[in-house]
Amino acid sequence: MISAAIITLSQTESFRTIELDLPESTVGILLALFGIGLVGALTVWTSLRDSRFLKTAWRIALLVPRIVVLLGLLVILINPRERTQTSQIQRSRVGVLFDTSVSMAYPATDELPTEGDAAETRSTTAQRLLISDGLLNELSRTHSVSVYSFDTTLEGPLAVLSEGQTLFTTDSASAATASVDDDVARVNLDEDGSSANQDDRDRWGDLLQPNGAETRLGESLHQLIGQLSGRTLSGIVIVSDGRSNAGLDLETARLRAERSDTRLVTVGVGGTRPAINLRIAGMQSPSDVHRGDPFDLTVVVQGNGTTGQGGTVQLYQQSAGSDGNDRRKVDEQPFQFSEDGLPVEVGFQQQIAVPGHYEYIAIAELADKNLKELIVDDNQRRREVEVTDRKLKVLVISSGPMRDYQFVRNLLYRHSGIESDVWLQSVDADSLGFVSQEAEKLLTEFPATEAELFDYDVIVAFDANWSLLSAQQQKFLNRWVDEHSGGIVFVAGELFTPELARDADRYRDIAVLYPVVLNRTVLELRLSQGADKPWPVLLTPEGRSSEFLKIADATGRSDVDLWKTFGGIYRSYPVQAVRDGAIVLAEYGNPRARTQHGQPPFLASQYYGRGRTMFVSSAETWRLRAISPEGHQRFWTGLVREVGQGRRSRGRSRGLLLTDRSEVSPGQTVTIRAQLYDSRMQPLQRDSVPISVVDADGRPVSVPDQLRSDGRRPGQFVNTFRPGRQGQFRITLPVPESSDVLQADIEVVLPNLEAEDPSQNVPLLTSLTKSTGGRYLNLPDAAAQLASLLPDRSEPVVVDEQLKTLWDRSWVMYLMISLLALEWGLRRVVRLS
Repeated sequence: MISAAIITLSQTESFRTIELDLPESTVGILLALFGIGLVGALTVWTSLRDSRFLKTAWRIALLVPRIVVLLGLLVILINPRERTQTSQIQRSRVGVLFDTSVSMAYPATDELPTEGDAAETRSTTAQRLLISDGLLNELSRTHSVSVYSFDTTLEGPLAVLSEGQTLFTTDSASAATASVDDDVARVNLDEDGSSANQDDRDRWGDLLQPNGAETRLGESLHQLIGQLSGRTLSGIVIVSDGRSNAGLDLETARLRAERSDTRLVTVGVGGTRPAINLRIAGMQSPSDVHRGDPFDLTVVVQGNGTTGQGGTVQLYQQSAGSDGNDRRKVDEQPFQFSEDGLPVEVGFQQQIAVPGHYEYIAIAELADKNLKELIVDDNQRRREVEVTDRKLKVLVISSGPMRDYQFVRNLLYRHSGIESDVWLQSVDADSLGFVSQEAEKLLTEFPATEAELFDYDVIVAFDANWSLLSAQQQKFLNRWVDEHSGGIVFVAGELFTPELARDADRYRDIAVLYPVVLNRTVLELRLSQGADKPWPVLLTPEGRSSEFLKIADATGRSDVDLWKTFGGIYRSYPVQAVRDGAIVLAEYGNPRARTQHGQPPFLASQYYGRGRTMFVSSAETWRLRAISPEGHQRFWTGLVREVGQGRRSRGRSRGLLLTDRSEVSPGQTVTIRAQLYDSRMQPLQRDSVPISVVDADGRPVSVPDQLRSDGRRPGQFVNTFRPGRQGQFRITLPVPESSDVLQADIEVVLPNLEAEDPSQNVPLLTSLTKSTGGRYLNLPDAAAQLASLLPDRSEPVVVDEQLKTLWDRSWVMYLMISLLALEWGLRRVVRLS
């Protein structure tokens, strides 16, 4: 790790010692001495016995070489060695784990600022204590301090402080292999611990900016203990408000710290009193409507510390992109909280007769003006609605005059915002003069050319006989959806839908447009699904959140809960599977139709290229009229507009700007994708195109400033964007070689997890330090006591060691050979051998 690479080692010392291979026990030493004495005595005795007839001088001369050789063997036996060790002092280590979740952007104290003043955030207060006031610098005099951050994941080390210097890592992903001179930026600190210039302080602010959607304290701490634990680790300091709301249980991390002898010190930030906060958790509305059509806006209000409190939501309208000079109040609705934390929905119904782009602003406030809120920025939300007077052009296809077709044909024909043509496939050219249909135009065949098909925005097909389309017509129908944002609603039936399923290869260009894989036979439909009683249609969570599935009752009230009052349908076409990427919005509730994949879909949707398709499993939607004719009409007009939304910018056909989500949390990644064409309507060939991103106040966001070409798809450009704060952001892309300007909006909202209870969780931070040797500190106590809680655990570490055998020399061997040769020669002289 980088922290290991840049920890300073000091006080180098060298030691030399002589080591002998001696027995370790007393008995071993006594036995060794006895053996050496015995061998020595035998050597002397045999030498003197052999030379007893010689003079004393010769006897000594013969004995000395043998004794010297014996002493040499004894030296080899005890194996004398010289050991040289070089050691340095490894500095004590401290890990600092800094919370960067969204809750750290809340005010630091219980005392809320007066109106017009900005409160200091928890993150800013903690940074001031640790960095500006020099606490980290003080710790770095004794310890090597590694700084990490956590929210949804553990990041770091972001920087390492050691002996008055800060080393920032430029790439946390390469932290494990970086060295002092490679991938780090060295920053000298002033004596008070602050960075030497404003750029360095800004860098700390960027690294520790609170934008995480979750607080995974237990998971991050457990991972960090595994990385840092060791003999020289003095402790880990956790700087947080204690709002752990996801991931591993904190007790698991605490037990790991206890077992590994890791001291935990928690530094709590934020107010400790229960906070009062009102927020708009969501706002839904259609993105485009036809002039004169009524539409609903739903505002979801949530509160903390607001049990029994009430208030109002005020709805304002202004021109999109304006500075608010034309803002006017259009409605106001009251709300009342029953239990703290439970959201309340407030509904508005609007109707606009003048085409244009409009922005709605919902502002919530409590009735009790004496209650001060923790945050007021989250009390409003914005939504943009485009009101158009261009009629949707719809082609209705049906294999025969079934009841569902007749109702849908009539309501589309009578709708002021829709222009419909009809192809009733049971009518040919010869009988056309004898048939009357409510339609702008009655066709006898499918559009013969791609240009004719391009005039339509949406196709509604009731059990269509696709064999009447040539292979070429099937191809350009597929291309109309894929490349030109066409929308199709497929309504299943028992006559021709099975034919499509049985011969999928023949109709492959059409079959792939279905969000589901159809069953090849209707035997299951007729045998397993009895037609003796109706079964309910059950909305999935995705369906309940879909605005277009709000149907209306006779009073005009619209709500997805009205589906619970629907009597149901008798049969639903069976499917084998739902295609990858498709979404089931409603299910058929007959338990006898259940398969291994669950209940069969009644309504399923998929994006196919730039277009969208829907599958309706039964031609019994006319039964919705039992709730109200308005409910049936609202379902179908909403369905048609939903699949046709890709064509609403048809007049700006030079390009299309898309985002993978319209509502995100701070820090979440948004993918921006554009499909652009040149003046010849061919895919635009460029390496990149410029874009701009601004917030609701018109302030520019510097990243990203361009979309890069997607090499896999001609004319497509892509980039990602991570908004760091809440609010509305507008993306603007001028189409090259054109006066067209494409725009898309992103709403950045605070996650519910971080806003559920924003007060500091002192009991949790206190319990985390139990049995680890640490303790909980508030910010003032941390300034005075933190250093004393982290003892110096520096220790010497051997960095070099050499071992040299003293007897292993060539001259020793030659000396012993010479002594043995001398003895042998003397014995020859005195005739003893």
